Amino acid sequence: MGKTTEQARAQIEASRGRAELTLDRLEARVRLELSPRYRLRRDGAKLAAGVVVVVLVGTTAVVRSRRRRRHEPEQIDWMEAMPDEWKSRLRELLAEAASRGSIGAPHHNAAKRPRSAGQALLLRAARMAVPVVLNAVAERVTRRQSAVDTP
Repeated sequence: MGKTTEQARAQIEASRGRAELTLDRLEARVRLELSPRYRLRRDGAKLAAGVVVVVLVGTTAVVRSRRRRRHEPEQIDWMEAMPDEWKSRLRELLAEAASRGSIGAPHHNAAKRPRSAGQALLLRAARMAVPVVLNAVAERVTRRQSAVDTP
């Protein structure tokens, strides 16, 4: 049996309605993806971590260049700045501690070469950024998983 013209027109109209609805949803999603506010919410943690790293590196470079211009030492010898009686008392205490065995072998980190200020700042920035990045990744994975689970 064939379809009547009215049935065919009704099916075409229903198909058009579904196509328009799908097109509206797609348009809304594209607008959302291109929205600066949405992208800032979505990628804000990455941007913040990048800005922090840039600020830390920039600050380090400025401070080090100023020290070089002034010929300031990077590390101050605090032992030389002490009064003589303090130095002698400190030597006595260290000798006493060494004789009792309180001062053991150097800590395993003491054998490493000292880090520059830039390396230390970069390491600190990375330690601060890792939890933020991991949180953003976990949120994205959760969103994708929930999108897959919903029919």
